[in-house]
Amino acid sequence: MLGIRKLALGALTATGLALGGLGAGSAAAQSPSTSVDLALPGADERLLIGGGLPFGLYFPMAGTLCRLLETGSAPQPCAVASLADSAAAIESLTSGEMPFAIVQSDWLHHAVQGTSRYQETGPSEDLRAVAAFYTEAFTIFVKATGPIASLADLEDKRVSVGPAGSYRGIMADVALDAAGLDRDDLAESSGEPVVGAIERLCDGRTDAVVVMAVHPAELLTSAGRRCGIAPLSFTDGEVSEMLGALLGYAEVIIPAKTYPGQTVPVRTVGLRPVLATTVDADPAIVGALTSAIARGLDRLNASHPAFATIQIDDLATAASFAPLHPAAAQALGVAGQ
Repeated sequence: MLGIRKLALGALTATGLALGGLGAGSAAAQSPSTSVDLALPGADERLLIGGGLPFGLYFPMAGTLCRLLETGSAPQPCAVASLADSAAAIESLTSGEMPFAIVQSDWLHHAVQGTSRYQETGPSEDLRAVAAFYTEAFTIFVKATGPIASLADLEDKRVSVGPAGSYRGIMADVALDAAGLDRDDLAESSGEPVVGAIERLCDGRTDAVVVMAVHPAELLTSAGRRCGIAPLSFTDGEVSEMLGALLGYAEVIIPAKTYPGQTVPVRTVGLRPVLATTVDADPAIVGALTSAIARGLDRLNASHPAFATIQIDDLATAASFAPLHPAAAQALGVAGQ
């Protein structure tokens, strides 16, 4: 059974402090991970949770989960391993190197289904979900009082879609397709970083900016106050088409007034970080960790601005991306799979 293991793989910490920027820690380029064997006092007795790189969001998320477990009703020493990306996290789980890891929802879905990069290796039938957290939402920001009120209005407009091959670029193409458009229908498609693109939007040098972010994001809030930008909302049909094209994504509602000038809720799609394990994980440990998360949700919300909007109902949405571990399902009070 997977349970308590010797600490290995990356730089480890029991607290995992980091500040994530706009979309930091997820929706990132997949790159090779590294393994570093570390000899820490009492390492054999610590539970290990794989997080992302220290400057992203998955690393402090894993650190907070450890603290909740260490101070929960069934305290367990816990530490965090830094992993390069979701591919490394999935590999660490399926190889038995660690019992828990935080994985981006689309890559977890692909691993479970044996699609995309996992098509050759086939479905990972042993992967299980424990809990899902905040959403990193796809949004298109425009001037709140400008001529763009829908996806179809992007025709003949200047749109910042991000670098080629980026999540921003992929999402832009999917959204345009849902509106019956493509990049040839735009007056301009540019690839500058989000910060520069938002400045161009404020200055009137571009008309729309594709963004992947955890909302609210301070950069976007500040720009909303300064120059009146707001996110577009998509129709039922557009959301449905995007979800059909984007496996491992989920519908997202950004509440009204999240941003200055945003008077209505915004419907879109996005990714979630998911705490994952395997079917062989010790049910007692899975249950204790899941219960600690549910009971400590207020502390999780307060631990980082990006985690402030996580609600109890978000946790069980992990079942959308992989089968829930039975012990997690029991702790969350939902039907097992």
